[in-house]
Amino acid sequence: MKGSVKKRGNTYQYVVDIGRDPVTGKRKQKTKGGFKRQKDAQAALNKVLHEIGEQGYVEPSKELFSSFIESWFTSHYEKRIKDTTASNAHSLINKHLIRENPFANKPLSKITTEDIDAFYNLKIDEEYSSSYIRKMHQMLNQAFTQAVKWKRIKYNPVTDADPPAVKKEEMKIWSYDEINTFLEHCEGERHYLTFFLAIYTGMRRGEILGIKWSDIDLVNKTIHVQRSLAYISKKGYILTSTKTKNSNRIVPISEMVVKVLMNYRTQQEMHKAQLGELYQDEDFVICTETGSKQDPRNVLRALKRLITTSGVTQIRFHDFRHTHASILISKGVDVVKVSKRLGHANAKITLETYAHLVPNEDNHLAEIFEKELEKIS
Repeated sequence: MKGSVKKRGNTYQYVVDIGRDPVTGKRKQKTKGGFKRQKDAQAALNKVLHEIGEQGYVEPSKELFSSFIESWFTSHYEKRIKDTTASNAHSLINKHLIRENPFANKPLSKITTEDIDAFYNLKIDEEYSSSYIRKMHQMLNQAFTQAVKWKRIKYNPVTDADPPAVKKEEMKIWSYDEINTFLEHCEGERHYLTFFLAIYTGMRRGEILGIKWSDIDLVNKTIHVQRSLAYISKKGYILTSTKTKNSNRIVPISEMVVKVLMNYRTQQEMHKAQLGELYQDEDFVICTETGSKQDPRNVLRALKRLITTSGVTQIRFHDFRHTHASILISKGVDVVKVSKRLGHANAKITLETYAHLVPNEDNHLAEIFEKELEKIS
């Protein structure tokens, strides 16, 4: 890169060649004047040349942050993720990073790490959870990282920002008595089978609501999990692929689960015959009275009501999954097998979540080693 210092009137200015315009092919220059002394202009020129030499020249973007993140999402990020992830991410961007963001209408190149930290502090004051603010942090980091790659800005202001640490929520697990009390209390209720399957299989809510009878093999006692019911913005609740590759799996079921499913199917067939053409048969196991997809919100409302009336510990639907996994692990079932049953991406996730429940075999291992040595001697 070439540069020079020139005198203009009573002040000095520097001029730097910054390459050619990719469209017109014309030479581009950066100038800055107003220096009272030639050596001040030269020092400023040397600094610019050093920066250009290290990372190339970056023309500071005047585009507003709100405009950039919207275009980044639609032209880049959205094309690389699942529909369900995109829907949730777009909602987060619209609400928190555009409508309720102090620097939303600030030029991209003017946003500082201080702006980012102030944004996090605002969300903390608004009592959003640390984990949710972390999601905002991840979204901002990805957007600004791309802005650097696209040479809209020189550096990513999120890199040195300080988002709140995630506070690990205490896992709520039901005892055997609470499981039995709850299931006995809601037997005969419309959503009984949904809760029953969640407890006895550890499947996710969306997976259970996406099961079709063609996925169930009552002879070999298995359920093939291959889709999930999820909410997509502007589309409503639709069937999607499973959360991860490993989530598409075969879940073995017990004889008792088989009997419950057979009984439920008999009742469903009788109901279908009564409704006749009014029944929209889409082969769903869990469905509305007319056979269509079940709205997950109705399931959650029923869960809250039945937990209250049964008197058991308040838990989330996802805690059924924790309860299922915790019982298996506490009884010594191999973590890899539990991970496969749950459809986790890898066993590391399972171990990190339930490590505190793995039976402590340290003393037992020491005894095994000692006995082996005794055999040798």
